Amino acid sequence: MERIVYADYLRVIGILGVIGVHLSGDYLSKTALFSGIWLQGVLYSSLTRSGVLLFIMVSGLLLLDRPQSIDKIPHRIERVMTPFIFWILIYLLKYVFIDKTIAVTSAYEFLVQFVNCILNPSIISEEFWYIYMIIGFYLMLPILYKWISNTPEKEIKYFLIVWFIILTLSYLNVDIMLLKYVNLFTGHLGFFILGYYLNKTDSKYSNSILLGAILFILGTLIIFLSIYIPTLMSNQLNLNYIGIENLAPGHVLKAMGIFLIVKNIDFKNVFGSRTESVNSIILKFAEISYGLYLIHLLVPIRMIYNVNISPFINVPILIAIIVIVVSALLLIMNRIPILKKFTGMKN
Repeated sequence: MERIVYADYLRVIGILGVIGVHLSGDYLSKTALFSGIWLQGVLYSSLTRSGVLLFIMVSGLLLLDRPQSIDKIPHRIERVMTPFIFWILIYLLKYVFIDKTIAVTSAYEFLVQFVNCILNPSIISEEFWYIYMIIGFYLMLPILYKWISNTPEKEIKYFLIVWFIILTLSYLNVDIMLLKYVNLFTGHLGFFILGYYLNKTDSKYSNSILLGAILFILGTLIIFLSIYIPTLMSNQLNLNYIGIENLAPGHVLKAMGIFLIVKNIDFKNVFGSRTESVNSIILKFAEISYGLYLIHLLVPIRMIYNVNISPFINVPILIAIIVIVVSALLLIMNRIPILKKFTGMKN
C-alpha cells in the first residue's frame, strides 16, 4: 500500500496530544480555580485533547481502504498485545516495588494482580482503554471492510450524521429510551469510519483548510467551556462534561478540524527542498508512537514538574524530555533481538 504521508503527521500530533493532556492535568487539579495559571491549564488541556481520536481515525483511513481477511486478525492482535503485556508487567513492578502503591505479599498475589491488570488495564492507567478498543475494531475489520467497500458515500454520511446526533444526545444526558437500542451508532466506531470517509471523499469541504481551522477552534472552545462552565457552576473542578473517553461533540469537531488541516497541507510548499528529510523524520517518529503511548507515563518527570510555570512553557519542555528519553530507550531495545518485539515498532 502506498504510504499516506499526512497519516504519519496525524499520528505524531496524536501522541504529542496524548502526552500533553496528561501533563496538563495537574494545572487543573493543583492550582487555584479560575486563577490565570488555572485558565492557561484549561486552555492547554483543551488544545491537546483528542489525540487518541486521531489514532483511531488514522487506523480507519489505513485499514478500511484495503481488503481485510480473518487470517490477519491474530497477527494484528499480537502486534498490539505483545508490547502491551510486557509494559503492563513493567508498570506493575514499578508500582509494587518502587512506588509501593500496589501491595502484594507473595508471588501468587503478584501473578493474580498481573492478570487483573491485563484484563483491566485501568488499574495501571485509565488511558489504556484505547488498547482494547482498537482490538475490538480489529475483530470487526473483515465485516466492516465488506460493508464500507460496498456502501455508497450517501449511506456512509448517513451513518456519521446519525452517530454524531446519538453521541450528542448521550453527551447531554437526554433521557430517550431509543438511545439504549442504537448500539451500532454509539462509541468510537464513528471515529474509525470518519477517518476513512474524510480520506476518501473529495469535495470543497473535505479539501478545505479553512473549514478545518474553524472546526478546530470551535471544538477547542466547546471543550474549554465544558470544563469552565460546570466548574464555575459547582465552584469545584468538574470534568463530567469532558466526555467519557473523548466521546463528546467538541472532541469530534476538533479531531475533524486537525484531520482536515493536516490532510490538505502542501508539505512541499511548507518545507521546500527539506520536505523529504522532514517527512522521513516524521515517519520515524510515527513508528515509535505506539511505544511512546505505552511508556511515557513511566518517565519520572514529576521531580521537575512545576505548575507555577505556564503550561505553554513547562509542558512542551517536559514533552521534549519524555520523547527524547523514550525514543532512545525504544531505539536501543529495537537493536536487541529479544527486546525488539516489545517496542511496538514494525520490524
